Amino acid sequence: MAGVPHSPTPMRLNLEDLALRGGQRHESAYSADIAPVLLGGVPYQVLLADGVGVAVDRVAGGFLIRLTMDARVYGPCARCLQEVDFGVRAEQEEFAPTAAGGWAVSESSAFIHDLGVDIGGMAREALVLALPTQVLCSPSCRGLCPQCGWGLNQGTCECGALEISEPMR
Repeated sequence: MAGVPHSPTPMRLNLEDLALRGGQRHESAYSADIAPVLLGGVPYQVLLADGVGVAVDRVAGGFLIRLTMDARVYGPCARCLQEVDFGVRAEQEEFAPTAAGGWAVSESSAFIHDLGVDIGGMAREALVLALPTQVLCSPSCRGLCPQCGWGLNQGTCECGALEISEPMR
């Protein structure tokens, strides 16, 4: 429905249910649906065709959680507003301690509570951290004429308000 914010169902993994012993690993893939990401107030759609890969290793003192995903991101170029489609590889690691009182609250992950891992939140953060600071159709994009809105990648505009010989920064 247009205008209604999308709220994907949280994906949770209970580490205790894995029953891993020291040195053991659990790997699985989760289908994921990530809500559009806002960059500079502009929404960019995200598609995770292969979902989110999660590997959990039982290590001394807890669990090491590794998340990987390949996403396609769709949205406008920050300069010329043409549709951009690009790939992003995102990875993140978190540690879940099992020793009570061994870790300060400030050292624990925002995505792990009582050995439950918020896979959806972790995936979203990994994606946001992997995104470029500015989405461009190409590094040499010349943008739009500020007077008439002509796409300067197509040549000089008719209004002559702006002569650009190098890309805007």
